[in-house]
Amino acid sequence: MGALEEQLKALEARVAALEVPGDETGAFPGRKAGSDAQVMKKVATRLQDFESQITAQLSNLQTDFDKKLSHVNRGAAATKGLDGASGAAGLDTMAEDLDQLKYDVGELKDLLGNNKGEVNHIRRIVLACERDMEDFTAAMDAVNVDLDEMRARVDATHSIITSRQRVEATMTAEISTMRLDIGDIQEALKNHDSWM
Repeated sequence: MGALEEQLKALEARVAALEVPGDETGAFPGRKAGSDAQVMKKVATRLQDFESQITAQLSNLQTDFDKKLSHVNRGAAATKGLDGASGAAGLDTMAEDLDQLKYDVGELKDLLGNNKGEVNHIRRIVLACERDMEDFTAAMDAVNVDLDEMRARVDATHSIITSRQRVEATMTAEISTMRLDIGDIQEALKNHDSWM
């Protein structure tokens, strides 16, 4: 039973690490939403495996108890044929052993009940984590849609700026040509004035 308790404590520690909000050193540092959902599914699968292990061990304990009880009953039947004093002493010891076995089985049943309650609690935590991950994934999808819209706006703005730069370059070239033409006209006017 010590090994079961150690496994349960280790599992509780893992779940506690999952519940720490905003902890980048926890169980999921820097992971994407898709991989977190896969981790949650793995945790749920491991919880089911853990429950089946506990059930199998308790079944083995019940089988052992039944064997011991049948052995005690056989021993009690064997001592009935002897004289009354030794039979009564044997029955007293067997009654004590039976009481001890009943007590042990009661403790095992209590442990099983506690473990089932804790497993159900862990399942609820895992389901809550899965719901949170689904909400987070939906929020990330909405953010991605917003980012796509912003990228489209930035691309449109960039194309507008590029076309304006082209127009500006064309205008600059035309202005330079006009300045040259004006210079030629002024030179021609000076020549004309000097000729006159």
